[in-house]
Amino acid sequence: MLKKRFSFEKYFPPGYEYSKERNTAGFLLGFGAVMSLHFFKNLLHAADRLYDHVQWRRVLRAGAVAPPFRQLVEDQWMLYIPLFLFLASMMLYHYFYYFHTTKSIYLMRRLPKRSVLFKSCVQGPLLYMGASAALLGVLYLSYYGAYRLVIPAECLP
Repeated sequence: MLKKRFSFEKYFPPGYEYSKERNTAGFLLGFGAVMSLHFFKNLLHAADRLYDHVQWRRVLRAGAVAPPFRQLVEDQWMLYIPLFLFLASMMLYHYFYYFHTTKSIYLMRRLPKRSVLFKSCVQGPLLYMGASAALLGVLYLSYYGAYRLVIPAECLP
């Protein structure tokens, strides 16, 4: 049985070269993910503050409480703002693509289904936004797992 390959072409305007958009979105997502690795520095610094060093050993301080996970990752979301702004601006660019590049806006408006124009402008960036949000969810779940592994249970807030 033959399997159908997933095609991005149907989510973009006809003739649109979506590979540049995909590569830029991938770069912005990767850049944000690499910059968010700063979380581990914050985590190790927070974990180190829970301990005292006594005779070459680490001893857990009495009553020490780690900062909450939310506090350690609160600035990490800012790293992905350029990605989502880029994808939102691409929706407008797709619409203007019909005006300037293909000059087919009038043809698109005369189609029996008027939703084709709207879908071709919005579906691709929304697909990338959804995939990016899912990847960010997985990334932050892994960060939370690392937080739970590094911080002792008696020090959790």
